[in-house]
Amino acid sequence: MPVVTVDWWKGNDRQKRADLVHELTSTLVRIAGCPREAVTVLVRDVEQDHWGRGGTLADEPGEVPADGAEPPEPARSVLSESR
Repeated sequence: MPVVTVDWWKGNDRQKRADLVHELTSTLVRIAGCPREAVTVLVRDVEQDHWGRGGTLADEPGEVPADGAEPPEPARSVLSESR
């Protein structure tokens, strides 16, 4: 019984969540060989001010972490772009 947890930035709509759940479930069914009913997908929306990378909160525009890496880009759906 696979359980997948996805943490992503708040702001994705219901359709994007539905697309994500569908695609992840289909992939697990194909790869793991389990029935669809056995797959659980948890999607957690996280506020950008609760998400940090490289010592910087994601809601701080223009800030560059000390290691020189760029802060993460805003969340977007890649599933709808690939269709």
